[in-house]
Amino acid sequence: VRHVLGTTPAAVGTRRSNIVLTEGRLQEFMNAEISHFAQMCARPVALSQILSASTPAQVASLICEHLPKHFATRIKHLEKLPLWDTVPEIQEVHRILSDSFRNMRLVEQGPDLLPLTAVIQDLRSRHKCIIRLLASAVATLRSEQIIEEAFANQWLDDFLVARMSTEMLTAHFMGVQAGREDASGSCNGIVDSRCDPGQVCQQAADKVREDADCSSVLVSVESHACTASREMIEFSFLPQYLSIIVQELLRNAIRATIRHRSRAPLIGNTRDETVRVIVAADQRQVKIQISDNGGGIRPSEADRIWSYALSTFEEQGENASWGDPMGSSAFTSWADPLVGLGLKRRLGVGLPLSKLYTEYLGGTLELMSLSGVGVDAYLSFRRIEARGGAANFEASE
Repeated sequence: VRHVLGTTPAAVGTRRSNIVLTEGRLQEFMNAEISHFAQMCARPVALSQILSASTPAQVASLICEHLPKHFATRIKHLEKLPLWDTVPEIQEVHRILSDSFRNMRLVEQGPDLLPLTAVIQDLRSRHKCIIRLLASAVATLRSEQIIEEAFANQWLDDFLVARMSTEMLTAHFMGVQAGREDASGSCNGIVDSRCDPGQVCQQAADKVREDADCSSVLVSVESHACTASREMIEFSFLPQYLSIIVQELLRNAIRATIRHRSRAPLIGNTRDETVRVIVAADQRQVKIQISDNGGGIRPSEADRIWSYALSTFEEQGENASWGDPMGSSAFTSWADPLVGLGLKRRLGVGLPLSKLYTEYLGGTLELMSLSGVGVDAYLSFRRIEARGGAANFEASE
C-alpha cells in the first residue's frame, strides 16, 4: 500500500510537492511525529481562545495548531500508565488517538474546509467512547492495586481537562461551520449570547426524567432575576455544557432520593422528595442551587466526593450509606455518579468531571451536605460579555 503525502499549500496557487510512502514507512513517520509533537508541552486550549474564534476559518486555524500536539501529548500520557499495553481499553484509546493524530496530519489544509470538516466529524464520533473506556481501564488497574487512588485522580484530571478543551474546540468548529443559529439568531457555534439558564435547567430536568430510573422523582425549577427590572435571566454562555453539568447533578440528587426512599420504612422518612432547582442572577453572576432530601453524604465519605471512586455491584449490605461508593443499590449515590457502563468494577467519573467542566468554564461547584437530610449543590458562573462576535470571558486557563 502506498500513500501520497502532500505538502500543504500556504495559499491558492502555491506549488505543492508529493512524497510517496509505503504504509510501513508512513507509520514510522507518524510515530516520529507523535514523539516530536508531544515534546511541545501542550496546555489545555484556553476557553477565551475558543470563544474569540467566531468564523470557520478562525476555528480551523486553532484546530490545526492545537489538535495534533494535544493528541500526541495524550498518547504519551496513556503510555505513562503502568502496564498500559496489557489493558485492552487503554490499547483501544491509544489506537483511537493515534488514528486521529494521523488523520489531522494528513488532511489537506487550505481555504476549502470540507476535508477538515470530514476529519473533525469522524474523530468526534470515534472519541465518544473514550471516557467510558478510560473509566473501565482505570477501575481495573485500581481494583488490581496496580495504581493508587491519588495517582489515578491526577492522571485522569490531566487527561480529561486536555480532552475537554479540544472537545469544545471541535464542537465549536462544527457549530460555526454549520452556521448553527436558533430562531433568535443568538447562537454562534457553542456560544449563545442570550442563554437562559432557567430554560437550560428545565430542559435538563425533562431530559433526566425521561430515564425510567429517574422518572419517579419530581423536579421543580424556579428562576429569579435579582435586578431592579426583574427581566428574564439571559447571559452569554455555553448552554450545552451547562446542561451536561446540571443533568449530572440532577441524576445524583434523584438517585440519592430514590435510594433514601428504599430505606424509608426503616428510618421513617416523610420528607418531600421533590428535587428543587433555583436559578438566580444579578449583573455580575448566575447561580444555580440544586437541593434534594436524599439523606446527604456520609461524613466519612465527604473527603472522597471529588475522587474518581472505585465502586462495585458485588458488595451487598444493609449498612451501605447514601454516600458510600461501595453501596449495593442499583442507583448510585453522590459519591459514585457514573452509571450505565455495564461493568462489575467501575469508576465514578461524572461528579469530578462536572467539577472540571465547571472550573474550565470559569465557575465553581460546591456541595453542602446535611447528613441524614440531603445535599445542596451550588453552581456559580460569571457572566460572559459578548462584544463584536468575541467574548470577554475570565476562565480557567
